[in-house]
Amino acid sequence: MKKLFVALLALTWVFTSSLMAAEKGWFGFGLKVEGSGFLSLTVHSVTVESIAPHSPASEQSISVGDEIIQVEEMTVPGRRAWELKPLLQKQVGETIHLRLKRQTGETYSVTLTAAKAPR
Repeated sequence: MKKLFVALLALTWVFTSSLMAAEKGWFGFGLKVEGSGFLSLTVHSVTVESIAPHSPASEQSISVGDEIIQVEEMTVPGRRAWELKPLLQKQVGETIHLRLKRQTGETYSVTLTAAKAPR
């Protein structure tokens, strides 16, 4: 009986740990995507539309109106949306590397760590 309890406890811990590890990350910015196409959207631009206070995005120099020009060294304009989507979806604790362009034309890079989304 004790061995069964220990085995169930270990199994519960593994299952719970894997659920926690798979928690969807949050960067705290809203994006506006412009593109063309019907079934396979070709992205023309991705612009930061909003930034949540106390978020990973707010802790960096990202501003509303900045355009994301690279995600994980992949150029954004001209890519298909399905190519970019998985690069933007990270688990809590994972990082994302972005290259952005300000409205002035200045470019800069940031690394954001995905946080747990506020409730």
